[in-house]
Amino acid sequence: MKTSAAFDVCHEIYLAARELVDSRLPTMQLASVSKFLWRPNLHPRLVEYVADFALAGERALAEASSPQNCGSRARLRASRLILFRMYYLGGAEYQAARRLLGISELTWSDWTAEIRTRVGRELLRSGMFPPRRYFREPSARCQPSRVA
Repeated sequence: MKTSAAFDVCHEIYLAARELVDSRLPTMQLASVSKFLWRPNLHPRLVEYVADFALAGERALAEASSPQNCGSRARLRASRLILFRMYYLGGAEYQAARRLLGISELTWSDWTAEIRTRVGRELLRSGMFPPRRYFREPSARCQPSRVA
């Protein structure tokens, strides 16, 4: 499976899940937050998928821009993390995001290809792809521990 294809599938599910979660619980409406609090469950929920997708992207892109890698290449990669947050997680429009970052269409194409590859690799590694398995299998943190 190509990593960018895995990213595209997971991102499409992220967008649908985010829309559904936001329609049920507007971000600014804190009065009804209690019904969406975490409760033990063996299967990941949509809210968890949204969070896991964002964290996978952060892990994949933040390692290249961490303080330990303080060279110019690391600073350039930090911009990929900003683009990921703005466009893929935040849903900013293409033209607005490109204008805000001050990049050309060719640079946009290169950066998004790099993001899709890096994050797609992390999605495969973390078990978020294929989504069918992610939602069907119990999450690792909820597995009962075996006592010897």
